Amino acid sequence: MVLPNSKTQTASTKAKHRRKITYTPTELPSEGYVRLPSVLRVLGISKSSFFNGIREGRFPEGKLLSPRCRAWPVDQIRALLK
Repeated sequence: MVLPNSKTQTASTKAKHRRKITYTPTELPSEGYVRLPSVLRVLGISKSSFFNGIREGRFPEGKLLSPRCRAWPVDQIRALLK
């Protein structure tokens, strides 16, 4: 049996490279409301971090548009970015 060394490594035994994190800037509308996915992209945080921040008072609660639809005013999101 031949043990794999640096010359005989297979694709499954080679070191895996991590993917590079890319940032895609997201533009906010000039006025109105934005939904959760847009807020998370702009702030660059996860959904759980955002909702923890709401509970702690760091982020605004947003406005309930319907029983299952919440949106955040653009001016409040811009204030978070400053």
